[in-house]
Amino acid sequence: MDKIDFVDQTIRDAQQSLWGFTMRTEHMTPIAEMMDKVGYRNIATVGSQAFTIQVRNLNEDPWERIKTLSGLITKTPLRGSYQTGSLSSFDLSTPRDIIALWIKRSLAHGIKSFWICDYQENMGRFRYFAELAKAEGAEIVPSLMYTSSPVHTSEHWAEKIRMIAEVKHCVDRIMIEDASGVITPEDTRRLIKVVTENCGGLPIEFHSHCNAGLAPLCYLEAIKAGVTTVHTAVAPLANGTSLPATETILRNARRLGFTSDLDEDALTKVSEHFRKIAEKEGLPIGVPMEYDLFHYEHQVPGGMMSNLVRQLREVGMENRLEEILEEVVLVRRDFGYPVMATPYSQIVGAQAIENVILGERYKQFTDEAIKYILGYYGEPVVPVDQDVKDRVMNFPRTKEFLNWTPEGYLKSVEDIRKEIGPELSDDDLILKILIPGKPARQSEPKQKAGASAAKPSLSGSPSADFPREFKVDVDGEVFNVKIMPADNGAIQADRTEDEEIKKKPKEAPQGAVLSGMAGLVLSFEVKVGDKVKAGDVIVIIEAMKMRRHINAPHGGVVKEICVPVGDIVAPDDIILVVA
Repeated sequence: MDKIDFVDQTIRDAQQSLWGFTMRTEHMTPIAEMMDKVGYRNIATVGSQAFTIQVRNLNEDPWERIKTLSGLITKTPLRGSYQTGSLSSFDLSTPRDIIALWIKRSLAHGIKSFWICDYQENMGRFRYFAELAKAEGAEIVPSLMYTSSPVHTSEHWAEKIRMIAEVKHCVDRIMIEDASGVITPEDTRRLIKVVTENCGGLPIEFHSHCNAGLAPLCYLEAIKAGVTTVHTAVAPLANGTSLPATETILRNARRLGFTSDLDEDALTKVSEHFRKIAEKEGLPIGVPMEYDLFHYEHQVPGGMMSNLVRQLREVGMENRLEEILEEVVLVRRDFGYPVMATPYSQIVGAQAIENVILGERYKQFTDEAIKYILGYYGEPVVPVDQDVKDRVMNFPRTKEFLNWTPEGYLKSVEDIRKEIGPELSDDDLILKILIPGKPARQSEPKQKAGASAAKPSLSGSPSADFPREFKVDVDGEVFNVKIMPADNGAIQADRTEDEEIKKKPKEAPQGAVLSGMAGLVLSFEVKVGDKVKAGDVIVIIEAMKMRRHINAPHGGVVKEICVPVGDIVAPDDIILVVA
């Protein structure tokens, strides 16, 4: 076939890669009808990972966004996503019926197509949800998550593709996804040949990021090799760690003799709209990346790289980024060369941070790393290093995950609703599970985020040209902070009502336990009055979408719990008092 179709990633993967999911609904609605006229095969929109940011940072109703977009974009099918093992985080703990409910509610609000990134770990689970979604009328597009390593051979990829071909009754297309941007033009040709020979005739899509600067070349090789659908973004949100620009790929594809049904006048208007948004909001515009050979060794995806830098900055170790990346290379090798894409890249990256910060390799493990090594995320391409496996098996927390199954995995939606909130609608129930401790609906929705992540300690009145608004990034969630002079001349952050719940003592009381990292408080493993020993797990927080343990630095009795579950904490926040 000579005609090329395009899946638009401007308001999904591109804005994640360059803008950290901070694109607001008001940025999309004025141009949505024009996007519908461009002639894309699909327009991708955000999934559950971004719902949290929409609620916490933008004070928006994510369901309302999808419903609004589907009312404006009526000809082009909207593509959403779901994970087969989790609703949002990288843990495998979401009840099956909640994921099924997510699929049904997404379709009810206007999603027509689903991208699935985690089919390779559990084909039985993939088939269950794919058949359910197909029965509801959805298009199903699993992703072959690409990576490069000494053991990811053509035979490996052939096996993975045949797994999809075996369930093609519930699959419509296959997407080759290179989240790290590490595929080369030569490997593109080889991989597409393997996929074509083993996919049973399923149409192939191609999706790669520009981290190493080669993606635009790889797209042309993919087109020449028979790919009929490519994923791109309009120029202002392309390049960098994002995807190639639609305008560039379209122009070059035509040079090769291929055609497209895209309306270039409409495409130009869409591109101009988002360029104006970027300029008005001070958001970055993507630029081509220089080739970096080291990127092929660590393969950290672009969106994750910013989180990695942030984690180091919070503990005063930003100058050790290179060391962390070198450790990522070693951890990935020790872990059997997992694909550096969700959730595996986060599991590897979090473990590398633990190793470097603690000054000892594998002294501490995240829950996800333990479960990965125990095989709950699927078998690695090659076995985990035996020494690392022995360390995990001797790690005290590991015994809690032997013969582990997700608690309440087969619990019904109604039983879960009774526990969480009998009055909640299906949409609000999902939001409550995604965002514990946060109201399912905002009483006064705002167009701009008003949450404050930090309180400036400046004094005196700012000059006229002093910046009055800042973007503060906490573990991938971006807070817009507005400052203004108070009566006494001090500058204070504008806080939202739910942040006033958290009151930190001005001076740390005896026995205070600090968070030590930024993240979302998931649970307290102790309550007031409990006796704890040094080293006991007392709090679990989510940082980089990973569950991280906070251990008691000393023994004593829990005197006070200082923050609520569901709150976001900074590294120096007091979370409880043990004395």
